[in-house]
Amino acid sequence: MSHGPAADTDRAVPESPDGRTDVVDWTRIERSPEFRELTSRRHRFIAIAMAATLGEFAVYLGLATFATDFMGTTVGGVPIAWLAAMLQVLMTWAVTWIYLRQADRVFAPLEQRVADSASARFTRDSEAEAPAGAAASTRTERSAQ
Repeated sequence: MSHGPAADTDRAVPESPDGRTDVVDWTRIERSPEFRELTSRRHRFIAIAMAATLGEFAVYLGLATFATDFMGTTVGGVPIAWLAAMLQVLMTWAVTWIYLRQADRVFAPLEQRVADSASARFTRDSEAEAPAGAAASTRTERSAQ
């Protein structure tokens, strides 16, 4: 039985079925400007969406708790409390729709840029496994970029 989590190096370099280790340097990818931009944009979007959703929910709970007369007022035969509850459902749908739109238009192109730069720049040299000419051509391709 293990006495703690596996070392980061064990998780960062998995072995492929043929016994070789993965040639992608995940640490360098995580430190790349493209990856940092992707994660910062996602985190910013999530923070804004969470603040809006929780803010609306807090207002609803505050009104339901402290303004019961107001929430009991009817508008066109429908209590304001019911309208506020439906607003929560609509807010959930709106945030989901906005996220999907953001994912398609902003996050997907950023993910593609990260993937492209990772395959081009962040692979480890595996000179021991590759022939000498292949390692030299890999370095030449990287320097050309």
